[in-house]
Amino acid sequence: MEHGSVAGVYPTGLTMKLFVELIGSPFLDVPLRRISDEELLEMYESAFANRVALLLLSLHRREGWHAELEKRYQALKMREQKTLEVIAGLGDTLNRICPDQYAVFKSIKPYPATPNDTDVICFAGKEGYEDAYRKLINAGYVFHEWAPQQRTLYDRRGIGRIGKGKKGGTYYVDLYAEISTDYFSYLNKHRLKKYVVTREVMGVSVKMLRPEPELAIVMFHSLFPERTFQLEHFYVPMYLLARSDFDHSMFIEFCRESGTEYAVRSHAGILASIHQKNFGFVPKPIQNILERLGHNRRELDNFDSKGGIMPYMFTPRTFWTAFAHKATEWYCFKSLAIQIFKMLNPKFSLDVLRSIRVRRSEQGTYHLE
Repeated sequence: MEHGSVAGVYPTGLTMKLFVELIGSPFLDVPLRRISDEELLEMYESAFANRVALLLLSLHRREGWHAELEKRYQALKMREQKTLEVIAGLGDTLNRICPDQYAVFKSIKPYPATPNDTDVICFAGKEGYEDAYRKLINAGYVFHEWAPQQRTLYDRRGIGRIGKGKKGGTYYVDLYAEISTDYFSYLNKHRLKKYVVTREVMGVSVKMLRPEPELAIVMFHSLFPERTFQLEHFYVPMYLLARSDFDHSMFIEFCRESGTEYAVRSHAGILASIHQKNFGFVPKPIQNILERLGHNRRELDNFDSKGGIMPYMFTPRTFWTAFAHKATEWYCFKSLAIQIFKMLNPKFSLDVLRSIRVRRSEQGTYHLE
């Protein structure tokens, strides 16, 4: 079952509370609220828009439930399986092309999920990146889209199943030369090398990031450049922070050394608020983040004043402050200079301004295909 974009199909404050009750918290071991098949069907599109549809259905799947629910569940499970096959195939290819120069990140969630794409960072320089790209094309991957610091390809199994943007998800591969938006590199990729580990995916050894830097990147990315907080941005941190192998000291250390601490504390304040309101307490790992990195009380007050409804758009002030924190880092500042130079091209400058206007809007750009 393929889905088009359902951006804009979002819960009200009441149904958002219901979502949190239905999915629960990995920090709380209590039975989930029961819900009828009809209610699950009514909530499905909104869950899909918030990237938690498979999680929701997995938690509430039961014998004899509505045939349409089983159909949708199986469709999402198939999509999840195909995504893992894409990651495994990509890892196998990159292990031959550039075994020590890549890492897959932000692509496998800590719960059942259907990501839009597979993200991979190439640690090599410009020539090494171009060589890896050419070899992926020669290995059968197909060019889809270009961006200043990345190219989007798709697995050849997606031929006939892909479309404009990232229609249908699953088969797309974002090959990053830099972790960036346009020409602005907002994270020094070389800091990530010491956090690369090998994980098994479908029997293939794949280079991936440890969960600590991955979580910091996810939290920063949701603020800058996406400026959006959805249910996914609540549950990814919750599930990762609850893992027994998550190194909390390493996470704090990475936030500080990578300049992501402002974005992370802005994010963590919202996590604390949601968990307190829905479950009556703030988990110790989130308390630890706020104690060690501080609070962004202005952002939290804004979130609470809007009723805690998601998708929540971070305020422009927090968005630009997160940007400023990164712009002062030499690695990022150099790329910012390139960005400014490139904006002397009127067409590129207009595209950038359009993108900024969208991100400043109340809708943002973040949605699942």
